[in-house]
Amino acid sequence: TVSELPRDITVRVRDATARLVDFVDVETGTSLATRTLDADLAASALGLDIKLSGVLADGDEFHVTNNQDGAGDARNLLAMASLQAGNGQAGGFQQIFSGMVSDVGSRVQSVSVARDAAEELYNASLEIEASYSGVSLDSEAANLIQQQQAYQASARILMTARELFQTLLDVV
Repeated sequence: TVSELPRDITVRVRDATARLVDFVDVETGTSLATRTLDADLAASALGLDIKLSGVLADGDEFHVTNNQDGAGDARNLLAMASLQAGNGQAGGFQQIFSGMVSDVGSRVQSVSVARDAAEELYNASLEIEASYSGVSLDSEAANLIQQQQAYQASARILMTARELFQTLLDVV
């Protein structure tokens, strides 16, 4: 068991027959302690209590590191598995996850509806502003076409009058 390990340690089997192990500092490679394993293959040194199992061989190494964050162990998996059963919470993992997905979906739908409403409000305000200002692009375009046709008619009248005067001058 490790409460607060100041450095990473390697437990190296020096002599499997004699059950002799070294506690070695990983960073410097220095042997910090040598112990003999008891009948249960357990030993203590440097505040570490170790217990090995299986068949030991000379040169076997076991690395002991300070893993407070739980990287590489099964703590997160065990926490997720406990959520599956519920453990006194409101439903199991599946129900909690489904609730979260439903919540996100309803929020997205709500924002979409609000966006559509704001867009319609914007379009309505543009129409109201155009009617208030009295400027309608459709009616202005119709007036422009009407003025253009009147100008063309006036130009034809002037051209006809000019031709008449020219004809009168040619006759005299």
